[in-house]
Amino acid sequence: MIPETVDLPPEGFVLLPDRAECEMFAGPYYLRGVDGVWSMGFRVHRRHLNRMGVCHGGMMATFADALGTAIKRGTGLRVETPTITLTVDYVAPVRAGAWVEATPHLVAQTRSLLTFDSMIHADGRSVARMNAIYRIVAGFGARSSGPRL
Repeated sequence: MIPETVDLPPEGFVLLPDRAECEMFAGPYYLRGVDGVWSMGFRVHRRHLNRMGVCHGGMMATFADALGTAIKRGTGLRVETPTITLTVDYVAPVRAGAWVEATPHLVAQTRSLLTFDSMIHADGRSVARMNAIYRIVAGFGARSSGPRL
């Protein structure tokens, strides 16, 4: 098994910097872009496991929600995109040490909504399917010293 402090992402994946503390605990996540198509991934460690010894569904859902980062890279959006709805269908368990990866697909984009889906794979096999709708909020969250509400 890969040590808890080592992620060893596949070639081309780089650490996704400047993420919320929750996402760093759930990941950290890695991003790779090839010909304008962006993928994200993370290595499953002991902290990601449930009592049955497989990746916790909540961790997979957090990863699925974070896939909006890859979609925004692919569309060139530089805005905040709070989640309106997120659906995750679990297909197979994911063991410790597995590399989890997804390449989200843009379904539709309007002035105010972003809809996408993705299959999520672990070591090359399908383990989950996700669908999401995000609100596009231009100008939201301008960096300030105070907390965001």
